Amino acid sequence: MKYRLPVVGSAPPAHSRRDLLRYLGGIAVSTAIPFPLAGCDNGTTPPPQTGFFTDQERAVLGALANAVIPPDDTPGGKDLGAVAYIEKLLTAFDAADATHPPAIYAGGPFSGRAPYADANGAPSTNFPPNSFATFLPLDFVKDAGWRVQIFGSTALPSGAPNDALLGAVVGLRDQVKQGLAAAIAASPTPIDQLNEDDLISFLNTGLSVEFRQLVIDLVCQAAWAPPEYGGNPNLAGWQMVHFEGDVQPLGYSVWSTAQNQYVERPDHPMTTPDATDPEPLDADVIALCDNVVSLLGGSVFQP
Repeated sequence: MKYRLPVVGSAPPAHSRRDLLRYLGGIAVSTAIPFPLAGCDNGTTPPPQTGFFTDQERAVLGALANAVIPPDDTPGGKDLGAVAYIEKLLTAFDAADATHPPAIYAGGPFSGRAPYADANGAPSTNFPPNSFATFLPLDFVKDAGWRVQIFGSTALPSGAPNDALLGAVVGLRDQVKQGLAAAIAASPTPIDQLNEDDLISFLNTGLSVEFRQLVIDLVCQAAWAPPEYGGNPNLAGWQMVHFEGDVQPLGYSVWSTAQNQYVERPDHPMTTPDATDPEPLDADVIALCDNVVSLLGGSVFQP
């Protein structure tokens, strides 16, 4: 199966989906959802909310996620947690209270996926707790801003600050609900029953430009954001693009108490070449990357 980038107009030549995602996909992680910042302990995390979408909407959203990242020998967008991620974002404020902040900013500094170093600067068997799973409280400005982004201008008593100039803000909840309703109405065949080619064609031609871009953005976030945000189950998205994830507190140059200096991890040298790349870029993949980025007005590998 070949991955076809869902864009309007000229598209890059078909290469393997795995090639494209491995070398370009992770770029999308930082587009909207913030990466964990400072540590904070706010008690236990409330259970995820799962009542925002109907079963039909979940099925359609999962199918559209598979059109963005089609499944092959690795998971597609649906199995990379797109529906759960989007639903968790859109319901972030639903269970928030004084002790349970909305699931917007994951805490830190450590996720517990990497251990502390031992006295020799090597990985130990001692892991920190996962403080990414505890979300941080929002200050007044961030709380208002995110409420407007998710619920729209009606989230604030006086509306969003620029409503008089730009018009009322349509929140993400309404954008997704309205986009799904329009998609369902536009397809004579149930979207979740379309074959792969028809599904990708529908993504490109059956959705509004704005909703298509929103779906692409949210699915990419789900696939490559830390799993505490609801997607990337079992780190499958990171594995797909060969990203090992957050490595602190171990890091790469690790302090050795025994040697009283920083030492390099043998599996991640910092001052010598690492010749262990399992899949180095070949000419076709480089050409593909340049072709994709040229659509955005730049180049990955050429000045």
